[in-house]
Amino acid sequence: MPIKGEVAAQLTGRWKHQMFEAPCEAPVQCLYGCLCTCCAVYQQREELLKITGEPYICCAGLCPCGPLGEPQDKNCLVIEACCCTGWALSANRYMIQTRFDRENTPCDDCIIWGTCLFICGLNIARCFMDIPDELDFCADCLIMTVNGCMHAQQHIEIQEIKNTGYQGPPAQLIHLLPPLQQKMITGGYGGGGAQPQMMGGGPPPPQYNMQQQQPYGGGGQQAHGGGGGPPQMQQGRGVQVSTVATSTRQRKQRCWMLW
Repeated sequence: MPIKGEVAAQLTGRWKHQMFEAPCEAPVQCLYGCLCTCCAVYQQREELLKITGEPYICCAGLCPCGPLGEPQDKNCLVIEACCCTGWALSANRYMIQTRFDRENTPCDDCIIWGTCLFICGLNIARCFMDIPDELDFCADCLIMTVNGCMHAQQHIEIQEIKNTGYQGPPAQLIHLLPPLQQKMITGGYGGGGAQPQMMGGGPPPPQYNMQQQQPYGGGGQQAHGGGGGPPQMQQGRGVQVSTVATSTRQRKQRCWMLW
């Protein structure tokens, strides 16, 4: 999917490897994208949505027509990957370029544009003449090869983002994107990045500790009698009881002396 000129002008980041280098750097991913493009596209979109925290929208919002411009269930990604494989792969590349700030190199543009022009020319010529089967085979091999190289290049970039962390696209780039893309990035659909979570244990908040501390005189202290209270109050009550008992004995002794 070609990027508009004003958006492409703001892209300054470089791909870790160019498209023609990707098969040598990630040969397994290149074969994966070449021979099983549907599964490769599906898995790559899942990774992109997980990194960016954005909701799933068909073709990454490149075709905002009716319900295609609204968040859908992620199971619809299976239909997109199987029925619109080329669009899905291009949507993955569009997300990487606009979210991670990656600019196409002239070599990448030549490979992509050359493939598109060859396929378009072949389809136009098919309307006026019979196309040899050999040309159809060449076209299929060319498409599969470019798909594999593109997927491998994008896979390398995603792994690099996982290692360095995703910080979001540049602010000056967001304002140049279509409104739907801005809404997807800024969280207008409930995405826009995963919220940090508190993992593991740790000391409870101070309010919790204060609530757990019972005041004096509760629980076990009441079982020992006295109705509760701080230690100083408990000692004061004991002194009062002993004083009353002493005064009572003195009164009894005086009464016996009078008798």
